[in-house]
Amino acid sequence: MEDKNLGILVKPDVLIWARESLGLNKQNVAKRLKTSIETIDQWEATQKTPTFKQLEQLSKVYKRPLAAFFLPKPPKELPLPKDFRTLPPDRKKPISLKTRLAIRRARRLQEVTADLAKNLNREIKTKVDGVRLTDDSEVIAAQKREDLKITLDTQFSWTDENEALGSWISAFEKTGILILQLSMPLEENRGFSLADNSVKVIVINNLDATRAKIFSLFHEYGHILLNSSSLCDLEDRYYQTSEIERIEIFCNHFAGALLVPRKALILHDIIKSQRYLSGWTDELLRRLSGDFKVSQEVILRRLVILGIASEDFYRKKRQEWASIGPRVSWGKQNPPKKCIREHGVPFVSLTLEAQKTGRITYSDLADYLSIQLKYVPKLERLIRNEA
Repeated sequence: MEDKNLGILVKPDVLIWARESLGLNKQNVAKRLKTSIETIDQWEATQKTPTFKQLEQLSKVYKRPLAAFFLPKPPKELPLPKDFRTLPPDRKKPISLKTRLAIRRARRLQEVTADLAKNLNREIKTKVDGVRLTDDSEVIAAQKREDLKITLDTQFSWTDENEALGSWISAFEKTGILILQLSMPLEENRGFSLADNSVKVIVINNLDATRAKIFSLFHEYGHILLNSSSLCDLEDRYYQTSEIERIEIFCNHFAGALLVPRKALILHDIIKSQRYLSGWTDELLRRLSGDFKVSQEVILRRLVILGIASEDFYRKKRQEWASIGPRVSWGKQNPPKKCIREHGVPFVSLTLEAQKTGRITYSDLADYLSIQLKYVPKLERLIRNEA
């Protein structure tokens, strides 16, 4: 019988990599394992070896398979997306464990997508023509809107923001971009993008309000076009370097211009009837946001950019809206629908096909889609209906 109390030799740099990749310090680990910081120090300096039982505990803490601890050296991993969060220094916190796990999952699904596509003889190459920071945001937004093939008539015909989000995501997926909705601390970030691979990924925060998700989707699309992997909070304060400030301003402007085109807003009946910069009531903003299926903040920011609302009024309203916060309630979760929402139709379809053709096992399928096997038949029916 295996003795789980025997010491197991693990390369110290592998232990350090496993800990630091989740942003954990030695005190965090010692507390979770109910041991001393000195013990963690000794493991990472090979002065002492952890037992098999302790490695099993470390596997749970570091969210790594047990086999990872027997690697000869740390694996090469792509870096975290660049931190574009613009919270003031007193509110900005280090990237949390939940966000790091979301980034790790997105990286893994990015890699899985490329591997499955190759095995199934599919070419998944994101159709993205890059842009420069010096380009005109309004012009680029008009061009990219044409690429997505969503007309204003179509946008105005959507019944609500949920249909709008689903339709925009479908349009992005047709370009080859992998869209994921993963849960992360909302006070920490609204989404991130991974641009440093043949498969481009946009992740929006599953805990956010629907209209906020729509804006995040296009903000991160701006980062993809600039070829910059990013982690964003979409705050309207700039405490970072001038380069980060310029990039965030570009992505915000680009997202607003694509969702609410200049000409369409100016020619809107509500705008043509409005004469005063300070006369933007909540009712008027609600009606405009309802037509474009965006938040009132996006509408008001566009009005400021177009010179038909004041900056002071925007700041005042933004503080008011921020105090309310997003209202999100999923209610009772339907696992197959949740799976499709979080992973997108293309990835779920690709994974199901790979399992059907013997490229992956049922266990792989459940792992990639984070779903119990008993829900797979219903998942397949939903995907067929989507197709």
